[in-house]
Amino acid sequence: MEFYRDLKLYKDKIRENIFLQNIAVVASGNVAAKLIGILSAPILTRIYSPEDFGVYSVFVSIIVIIGTFATLRYAVTIPLAESEGLADDVIKLCFLVSVLFSLLLAVFTAFLGSYIAIAFSADEIIPYLWFIPLAVFGKGLYETLNNWAVRSKQFKLITKTKVNQGISSSVIKMGLGAVGFTPSGLIVGQIFQEAAGIGSLFSKLSKTKKDIFREFSWVQIKRAAVRFKNFPLIQSWSQLLLSVGSQLPILLIGYIFGLKVVGVFGLAQSLINMPMDLLGQSVAQVYYSEISKIGKNNPEKILRLSISLIKKLVLVGIFPVFLLMIFGPFLFEVFFGSEWRDAGVYSQFLSVLILTRFISAPIMNCLNVLEIQAIQLWLNSLRIVVTLMVFCLAMYLDMTPKSTLLLYSISVSIFYIYVVVKILKILKHWKSK
Repeated sequence: MEFYRDLKLYKDKIRENIFLQNIAVVASGNVAAKLIGILSAPILTRIYSPEDFGVYSVFVSIIVIIGTFATLRYAVTIPLAESEGLADDVIKLCFLVSVLFSLLLAVFTAFLGSYIAIAFSADEIIPYLWFIPLAVFGKGLYETLNNWAVRSKQFKLITKTKVNQGISSSVIKMGLGAVGFTPSGLIVGQIFQEAAGIGSLFSKLSKTKKDIFREFSWVQIKRAAVRFKNFPLIQSWSQLLLSVGSQLPILLIGYIFGLKVVGVFGLAQSLINMPMDLLGQSVAQVYYSEISKIGKNNPEKILRLSISLIKKLVLVGIFPVFLLMIFGPFLFEVFFGSEWRDAGVYSQFLSVLILTRFISAPIMNCLNVLEIQAIQLWLNSLRIVVTLMVFCLAMYLDMTPKSTLLLYSISVSIFYIYVVVKILKILKHWKSK
């Protein structure tokens, strides 16, 4: 009886808390999308080889890194714009940047893509280089429209696009792989994952703001670009370093240990990221929307919300980390096949790292709201230094892949803990100003 009374009180609390409701809405879409990915993984691992996943992992790493410049980070300023008119100008600016950047990337790929791939011992990626500008263009459009949806609190629409991304990506990967298109099926599926949802978001934008593209003023767009100039000048490089830091292990593992090892590592990393990202991405979006509304002039409220959020994320993340540490190799062998057992071992090593990243990632949005991108740049630079030191040491000592990943996980976990402590100190200092 007491249990049902407590359950009712908990439900009533959620109904009264708009912040928690929005997290629940966005999380439901992420849950569905990631669940589709998890359910399709045992099929994909029996269609594609570790080497195929190695090519795919390198391709995705390139998209993540280059995609940093898809909108020059102007898209993240859409929720921050002080007026609807300024937000509309930023949206137009983002579309313009996405088109121009993708065209420049296509030219660059045509003339230098193959040479760079060979220099990094990634010859296998050469046939798929032409997919890169297309994927980056889709990424830029989706990022712009998604941030408009965050500003407009269109969380149900965001949920719908996440589900569309999960379904389209998995179906294409399985379908093309089944008829022999390997590893290209994985790559084409990734492109659809980047772009799926653009149609529904753009349709909603056009209906909500019918005149947004009928009026086009270069003066106003320039004014919007200048207003948020720190984002392309500083934060875009900070985000690039963040992306490089997250993808550098894949590129270095491929360079040092070969495609098979990077394929196994890539699968382990993506699968253990999925459950954490189910909630993490949802929390980050809603948290960013909430602290953007609070504004940098009320850091005390942001601090209270951040501390409360950190405590909740720790409680949520502990159980899956414990599960992976105990049963990782067994679970991977059962669900994905015996040749993927090492992926389970890698998941054991990476589990604590994933937990600390899960906690720190949403909190990093505070630096956007406070508009202190220089600190973000410094933190992301530090992460790259830590990663490079780990892999340089691994090469110097001729360490095995498993020993290298264990050292990497420990080092970067310490870094993420430091990030959380640093940001909380910044908020406390900002409050005392």
